This record gives sequence, structure tokens and C-alpha cells, in this order.
Amino acid sequence: MSSILVGALLFSIWSVILFVGKNIGLSMLLFTVPLSYFLIRLLEKNKKVNYEKAKLLIIPITLLSSTYFIYNNEFFNNVNIFVIPILMLLMVINLVEKDLKIENFIERMSKLIFNPIAYFEQTMGKLAEFIKIRLKMKNPSKKSNIFKGILITIPIVLLIIILLSSADEIFGKIFIDIFRNCMKLLENFEFGEILLRIVIAILVFLYLSCFFDNLVNRYKADEKKLEEQKNEEFENVAIKMILVTLNIIYVVFCIIQIKSLFMKTNIENYAQYARKGFFQLMIVSVINLIVILIAKINKKNKFINVMCLFMIGCTFIILLSSAYRMRLYESAFGYTLLRLLVYIALFTETVLLIPTIIYVIDKPIKLLKVYFIISIVIYVCVNFANIDNIIARKNVDRYFATGKIDLYYLINNTSTDAIGQIIRIRDSEVETEDEKEIQNRVVSYISNVYSELKNEKVDFRNFNISKFTARIVIF
Repeated sequence: MSSILVGALLFSIWSVILFVGKNIGLSMLLFTVPLSYFLIRLLEKNKKVNYEKAKLLIIPITLLSSTYFIYNNEFFNNVNIFVIPILMLLMVINLVEKDLKIENFIERMSKLIFNPIAYFEQTMGKLAEFIKIRLKMKNPSKKSNIFKGILITIPIVLLIIILLSSADEIFGKIFIDIFRNCMKLLENFEFGEILLRIVIAILVFLYLSCFFDNLVNRYKADEKKLEEQKNEEFENVAIKMILVTLNIIYVVFCIIQIKSLFMKTNIENYAQYARKGFFQLMIVSVINLIVILIAKINKKNKFINVMCLFMIGCTFIILLSSAYRMRLYESAFGYTLLRLLVYIALFTETVLLIPTIIYVIDKPIKLLKVYFIISIVIYVCVNFANIDNIIARKNVDRYFATGKIDLYYLINNTSTDAIGQIIRIRDSEVETEDEKEIQNRVVSYISNVYSELKNEKVDFRNFNISKFTARIVIF
């Protein structure tokens, strides 16, 4: 484990020194040759080399790496960025597996690339024990079908990206340009560059540690397992991949939300900006709850728990963002039933996060039952909240404050529950012609309502307190 720790640390620092903030030149040769040599020595030390001739691949790796400081062909420089790592992986795979079939190469390469992420928790645990001088090698041999995990992860990730991008055009643009522009944005800030170097070094260290550990201790593990065990391992890996990938996306999105919405930077029209996306964000939050519930079915795993809790935190920010968008939009365009129901739905989802947290940390709870109870309680409370009255009151208050009102909506889409608030316009003092016109329309509407109520035949069977109260309030 010492070789893994030291190697990962040195190469993470070396990669930052060579590449961050610099164009690729001699740095490629100075990185790939030592790394290739280290991989060979690591496999030899752990008696994993079964095909010595695979070492010859270090020749094309060295030659291609040297082209970066010999020539300046943009096309080949771009292509070799992919070719050199593939050759290094091919060398490693052939060193370990003498009779590798071509059709199995992509599967083996996928394992080398993605298994370090899937087994992140185990590797970090081993590193922690090593640092504490209490190293215990506990990880059993495991096999996972990475392709199935990728096939499950990709559509979910794409759906989330599409929803978030359509919800926020800034996110959509930044998500595409973030890796290309990050150095340009930070090149004039010394502190930012230092912070970026530290972050990159940490990420490279973590990945290389997992990569080296997986190569030495898990690669070409015993493949004779029961089908149930394979399915369970596949599910765990797929879930981890989904959670990690989505959380990375959410971190980027949440940073943008905090900057764009809550700090109000670089947005010309907040009302129009807010209009875009709150329904998509609601869908995203529902998807998150579903993903969390599926991830936790019959699984007690600390890494999955942490990822689920992190996703819950991101979901809260997404819900908060959606509510804030709705608030901005309502401030500009008024209040309607649908917009109020959005608040209620967001509040309900937020409350549901509480039992979800209890469920994620493996505390005993009948989650679906609790969900049902919370939902039905909120629904009942909403029914008794006099929604039309609330809508009318907020719109009338907005009218007195700004002079703006969607009178057509109030007249055609509210019931007698709103009469008490609409009458405030009738009884108000007017100063302009526009206000006089609005008041006349309100008087006409109230008169029509009174006529309908007066002509309605009432007995105990159709008695309604709202209509009864409306008659009293109107006159």
C-alpha cells in the first residue's frame, strides 16, 4: 500500500506542476514515461506480470509523447491525447493478461477506468488504515458489469442535464464551456490558480490511488461467482456511478443558482429568467427522491448513504431555487392558483426530505407510510386554507402597491371566496382614469355575482357559507 500512496501522491503533484496553466510540450514525455515505468514496477512487485513482451508498448508511448515537444501539429496533438492513454491501458492489460482477446479489450479498459470510482470507498478506507498504521486488507475479490452501469447512468444523467439546461440557460452554457474556460477565467487571479491546482492535485491523487489499488488488488479477480452476487455488485456499482455523476452535475448547477439567482449577477430580466425552469426543477427534485429510494433498497452502505445525503442537500437547493424563481415571477405577473400550487408542491417535497434523511441514515422508518401521512395532512390543510381568498388578497395588495393587476383572472377564475378581497378595490379611492376603469369593472362584476346569488334557490342541501357570506359582504 505504501507504493500506491507514494506513487499517487508524487504523480498528482507532478501532473499539476507539468500541465496546469501550461501548454503541452515536453511535459507529456516527462509524465508518461515515469508513469509507464511506475505501472510496470508496481505490477512486477505484486507478481501480476504474465506477459513480458507487453513492456514493448512503452516504445510507441515514448515516441508519441515526444512529438509534443518536437512538432506542433494540432491535429495529431489532439488525437494523441486519447491514443497515448489507450496505449498505456493496453500495456497494463496485456502485462496482466497474456491471452487477452480483442473483443474483451473494451470491457477490460472500462474496468480499469471506472472500477476505481466504484471502489472509491474501499480504497480510501485502506489508505486511512495505512496512515494510522493499522492496515487490514479486507476487500474481497469483486466483479462488476461496468457496461450495464454506464447504460443506466448515461440516460439519467442526460435527462438531468437536459432538464437543468432548459431550466437555466446559464447552466446550459456554463456546463458546456466550464472545462474549456476555467483556466481562462482564473488566469488573472493568483489565489484562484493556487486553489485550482490544489483541487486538481487532490482529485488526481484520489483517482490514482484508487486506480493503482484496483490494478493491484482487484483486476483479474476470480470470476466464478453466483449470479445473485454478480447482480448485487452490479447494482451497487451502477448506483454509485449514478449518485456520484448526478452529484457532480448538481454541484455545478447549485453554484450557478447561488450566483445567478440569489446574488442576482448577470441577469437582465429576473422575472423572465425566473419563468424558465421551475417546473423542470420540480421534476428533477422528484427524480432525485426516486433515485435515492432505489439506491437505498435493501442496501446499507456508508458511501451510498453519504452520496444520498449530498443529493438531498442539492435537492433542497434546487427546491429553494424553484421557489425563488416562482417568487420573482409572481412579483412581476401576479398570483394564480397554479403558481400557488407550485409553492405547495415545493413545500411538500421539502417536508418529505426530512423522513428521507432518516431513511437514508438507516434509522427504522416506514417511509411510504410517512410519505402518505405527510401528503394527506398537507392536502387537507390546503383545502382549508381558502386559496382563492389568498390569491385575491395578494393580487389586490400588489395592485395597491404597484397599480398592476390581472383583473381578468380574478373575475373569471376565482370564486365567491375571493369577494371579500375584490371588494377592497370597489371601496378604494381612485385618482387616475385607469384606476376608475378597473373600479367600474369590479363594480360590474360584483353586481353580477350578487344577482346570481340572489336568484339562486337555497335550502339546507345546497347551503354554502362562502356564498352566504358573500351576500352579506357585498351589501
